[in-house]
Amino acid sequence: MDLQAVVQLIGNVGFPIALCLILLQSILVKFNKQMDGLEKRLAQLDKTINMMVRTFETKVSKTILQEEKEKD
Repeated sequence: MDLQAVVQLIGNVGFPIALCLILLQSILVKFNKQMDGLEKRLAQLDKTINMMVRTFETKVSKTILQEEKEKD
């Protein structure tokens, strides 16, 4: 937001309302950045959990096969 736009905003709606709008805009920008970061972290967490599940399933399958061989 440039200086001329801020002066025009203050002239149109008054200083307190203009200040609130500027603060709201900055808060929303920070919030959106945080949400983007959380989305990336959740995607990574999802990949990690899927990898752990596959590893667990593989180990369980190998254990079952070994037990079946021991019984025979």
